[in-house]
Amino acid sequence: MLMEEYMLFIVNIFQVSEINFADISHLTNLLENLVNTFKEFKAHEQIENKYIMKKLKDKLRALSVRNTAVCNCHSDNQLTDILELVQDGYKCTQKTETDRKNFGTKLRKALEDFTETFIPHMEEEEAVFQPMLIKYFTTDELRKIKFKVLEKHFCQNDNCAKEKFPEKTDFVLSKYMNGT
Repeated sequence: MLMEEYMLFIVNIFQVSEINFADISHLTNLLENLVNTFKEFKAHEQIENKYIMKKLKDKLRALSVRNTAVCNCHSDNQLTDILELVQDGYKCTQKTETDRKNFGTKLRKALEDFTETFIPHMEEEEAVFQPMLIKYFTTDELRKIKFKVLEKHFCQNDNCAKEKFPEKTDFVLSKYMNGT
């Protein structure tokens, strides 16, 4: 996970604990931030599935290595559920103050539950998948995977920076890949 995404998520969780759900403008602003955050998470998971986990599964299969953690990871059901709940929150802007407060309680609980499983997921990625990638892939293969993942993160919406500014995007990606 990109650190910026994680920090944004933490900020949004803090906002939920501090927000007055009776105030429609505060609620709307929070919902916009949460929708954007969870859409980014979902895009991140999809990119990981397609460009990292698929390659890892294929590599392990080719080497006749079986690993249940790789086979069972990255279902986005929980992300889809929380995103739907947040998007449903927009309906509360047309409802009573009591309904908005009830939604706030439900949202806080859902975010707490999500966080309880999301943090272990991130820890699993670091503890299990990163060492496997290092073990089974060459440095050059890892660089190519990293480049593809970064490229897809830059292009996760219709306003792909690479299409608009290919020379600048390639420069930024190459700088990032070289650690400079």
